[in-house]
Amino acid sequence: MTELLMNRNVPPKFTKRSDRKAVQQSKVKIRCRLQDLIDAQDLTRSALAEATGLTATAVRGLCDNSAKRYDVDTLAVLCDFFGCGMGELFEVVPKEGHIE
Repeated sequence: MTELLMNRNVPPKFTKRSDRKAVQQSKVKIRCRLQDLIDAQDLTRSALAEATGLTATAVRGLCDNSAKRYDVDTLAVLCDFFGCGMGELFEVVPKEGHIE
């Protein structure tokens, strides 16, 4: 154990997200419902970005469910704007190929 701590030249092993055992075994994924909320308000993504001060890139990543990390300040702005909670902004859905 001491050897590992002493040898600081070795970077930690990087594991791609898709190769992580926990990710592979999970039968569910998190889906952002931002596009649903935008549609319900008859807004556009760009109008939401302008009204909230968020970047178009941040809005697009959430709408397309391509974001892998979520900034808590961004989520707070969206919850405040739509008057909703996190449970309305996100939902847990089965992964493709997994039927509950």
